[in-house]
Amino acid sequence: MQKCIITIFSLLYSLLKYGETACYYSSNACPQVEKDFLNVHIVPHSHDDVGWLKTVEQYYYGANNSIQNAGVQYIYDSVLEELWKDSEKKFVSVEMEFFSHWWKEQSSHMKRKTHKVVERGQLEFVGGGWCMNDEAAASYVDIVDQMTLGLKFLNDTFGGCAAPKAVWQIDPFGHSREQASIFAQMGFEYLFLGRIDYQDKASRLSNREMEMTWVASDSLNTSIFTGVLYNTYSPPPGFCFDVLCGDETIVDDPDSPMFNIDRRSKQLVAYILEQSKHYRTNNIIITMGEDFHYQNAHTWYKNLDKLIKYINKVYLSSNIRVFYSTPSCYGEAVKNAFVEALPRKTDDFFPYASDPHAYWTGYFTSRPTFKGLVRHSSNLLRACKQIQAMTVKRHSNVLFQFQRSQAIAQHHDAVTGTAKQHVNNDYLLRLDQGIRSCTKIFSESFNHLLSLNGSTMRQEYCTMLNISQCWTTEQNAPFIVTLYNTVSLRSSHTVRIPVADGSYAVTDHEGRLVASQMVPIAEAVLRLPGRNSTATNELVFTAEDLPPLGLRSYHVQTPEGKPGKRMLRSRSRTIDLPNEKDVTVSAYGLSLTFDRQTGHLIQVGNEMFKQQLLFYRGMSGNNSRFEFRASGAYIFRPNGTEAFPLQPVTKLTTIFGPIVTEIRQHFSANTMQIFRLHRNASYIELDWILGPIPIEDGIGKEYISRFTVPAIRNNGTFYTDSNGREVLERQLNHQTTYKLNITEPTAGNFYPVNSFAYVEDKLTKMRMTVLNDRAQGVSSLLPGSLEFMIHRRLLHDDAFGVGEALNETAYGVGLAARGTHWLMLGNAGTVARFLAQRMVHPPILMFAPTTFSAEEFRQSYRMELALINRDLPPNVNLLTLEPWDDEGRVLVRFEHFYGVGEDERFSHPVTISLKGLFPTLKIQTVEEVNLAANRHIRTLNADELVLNPMEIRTLIVST
Repeated sequence: MQKCIITIFSLLYSLLKYGETACYYSSNACPQVEKDFLNVHIVPHSHDDVGWLKTVEQYYYGANNSIQNAGVQYIYDSVLEELWKDSEKKFVSVEMEFFSHWWKEQSSHMKRKTHKVVERGQLEFVGGGWCMNDEAAASYVDIVDQMTLGLKFLNDTFGGCAAPKAVWQIDPFGHSREQASIFAQMGFEYLFLGRIDYQDKASRLSNREMEMTWVASDSLNTSIFTGVLYNTYSPPPGFCFDVLCGDETIVDDPDSPMFNIDRRSKQLVAYILEQSKHYRTNNIIITMGEDFHYQNAHTWYKNLDKLIKYINKVYLSSNIRVFYSTPSCYGEAVKNAFVEALPRKTDDFFPYASDPHAYWTGYFTSRPTFKGLVRHSSNLLRACKQIQAMTVKRHSNVLFQFQRSQAIAQHHDAVTGTAKQHVNNDYLLRLDQGIRSCTKIFSESFNHLLSLNGSTMRQEYCTMLNISQCWTTEQNAPFIVTLYNTVSLRSSHTVRIPVADGSYAVTDHEGRLVASQMVPIAEAVLRLPGRNSTATNELVFTAEDLPPLGLRSYHVQTPEGKPGKRMLRSRSRTIDLPNEKDVTVSAYGLSLTFDRQTGHLIQVGNEMFKQQLLFYRGMSGNNSRFEFRASGAYIFRPNGTEAFPLQPVTKLTTIFGPIVTEIRQHFSANTMQIFRLHRNASYIELDWILGPIPIEDGIGKEYISRFTVPAIRNNGTFYTDSNGREVLERQLNHQTTYKLNITEPTAGNFYPVNSFAYVEDKLTKMRMTVLNDRAQGVSSLLPGSLEFMIHRRLLHDDAFGVGEALNETAYGVGLAARGTHWLMLGNAGTVARFLAQRMVHPPILMFAPTTFSAEEFRQSYRMELALINRDLPPNVNLLTLEPWDDEGRVLVRFEHFYGVGEDERFSHPVTISLKGLFPTLKIQTVEEVNLAANRHIRTLNADELVLNPMEIRTLIVST
């Protein structure tokens, strides 16, 4: 009874505070459509990039207008004033990064007015994520997180009244099937796209298939209404009334010598009638806006008012009706008007080409080090949220700022690598600040969780481990390394710690000496620009069976006057090329053979195999015509179809040891590949170090790593993940939904890959799988091959707006990059899914100097601790564990990461229980919500939760 009274009181308070609560979900929020009329939905909008030519803050405040005249704060100021004055007017808002910034600066009076226009359906939030994320290079983990962040802000601010029904993905450069599935799982009903391939669009216009049902998951059977906008997202030509435009204004005074409304209305009606020929209902949508429009909204609305009034009066007999509308109102009108089934789509919208020589496949790889950082910071953020959820159970501003930075990085000009250099620097700075703040949480939480007597350690997160640099491990002995396993399964991990030369002893949580190996740091790493380190070796050991969602510390010391027990030095050998015979290296049941002349890998076990580093020459051009298109940040356009070898391999170095064995290919002083075999591992690790890419010849270059198994007859078919989740089949020179005339045979066959790709021989079942550590482009241009684009350096802009060549430098020279591929041969489908989880979510390493001996440290600190009481099933991932609010509620997502029919053992429903799972959470109630966590589904019994293949279930747990 008391709960009921509180609920009624809350409802009354909401009514008193905000007045009318009709909300735009109710029928009277949308304009009435007429059955026998052509209903023209005018949708005013502004496309506001969360960074591109200017930084996020510059765009918001309207700073640095010498680059671009854009100030988002003025857009909301101006638009809200117009909406308040006229209840018929509408506007669309997308990016919560900007709206939330504007909102926090408003007075209580302005906030009440904004609530009113939201409740009346005038200000419609579409998408509602923190940004309009990219769909090729963004991981599904980051997509879900950034959408959740924005939608939570909307829900906390406006309640269910503002929950979007439509998504407005008008500017991403191609569209993924997984993204559509995510939107469907979040409860969206309508998805609108701006950019699709020019041939696809022509076909759809001709066949009146601009609107469709997109079936976005083979396993979940999710689907969503999808509409392709007629003019990308721009106004009809000649009808841009923004202060940034120069189009002819509307003059409706018949006494004026400039009177033109009759002529201008005829032009617009002609456009409307032409557009209507390509859609199947009596509804069409006309977008009125462009990038950063409506800073002076009055100029837009005044001209549109005149046109709407005049057309509705003069063309009444022509059964044309024009009115302000929104994407969700349009979607509802189309849905209600359809009497026949919509066309179905089951594939995706990649690759996207805007003309015969502009395939937007270069951005799949552009700025590879930033893409690597985004993947890296995603795992750190995941860990930071887990730790906070299991300790303080409250959301913090530190965590929010990191979430915000990671969300901004998903913007379709951020993770894509298509922003100006100074903007990319800002993205980097934001992520760096988030990482540093997060590691402070690690340090404080680890001390809290592990200290037995209140003592603390000064712990460091080494941000430069990727170049084998860490001050704590280089300058201190003894020291502690603590690993945090972010996955919900026991996991083993090879630890590599940069150290000075010497002998070391590694002691585990039970006081046992752990076998370790001293491996010399590769010469190409030692020479990386910007490296400032005294370390010449890496101390390598295996952390076996790390507890699920758990911590384990190791004590590392230098024994005085004697070699470290159980530490072995690597045996190395250098082989100059050409050699008398092929070089075969065998270790741990695997063998690799390298050609005596070229030094290339030519055999894996008994299987003929080839791996090469190659490059395409980037096309130069002035972009004045399609055929003069240059390769740039967006566009991959090689000058010809031939890929050229890098400098020849000059020598091979073999490094043998009990834990890892390496074969190093030396190409030049700055380019090297390291093939690494691990004890008790079935895959081959390929560590590549590239750059600076030479441009002294005046030619930009695009580097690829090509893997080939001649025995695999894949007939031009290969497979890629979609945003790291479900797998899609790709076919060379083919599209499922339209007849493809491919004019760029190399660039037009590249696809995005976030996690892994494979080729397979259908007859022999032989499969080659390659996992990647960051978003890249991939193709299979030759039989039995996969080629991953891994680095790009170009000397010309491609004329799609960024205005700069993709010529990254660092430390005064061209950018160097380092990354990893994991290679598997055989029917490795099951293993690939598990390894993908390991690659994406490696343990977090923290380091601390200590004066304690190993035994003294064990007396003062717990050296192992699990934050869940049991392993989850092997096909289940604890996708999310984060503080949800200040009331002790926790957001939890469980993910089944196998698809239907993908594996005989793991592609089946699985049951888990929350009961007793989290030792620090005393669960009171469990509410199941949609994927975005903004819509209630049901209250659950915590004892049993069933996950079907590829299903994600989202819970809000009260503690």
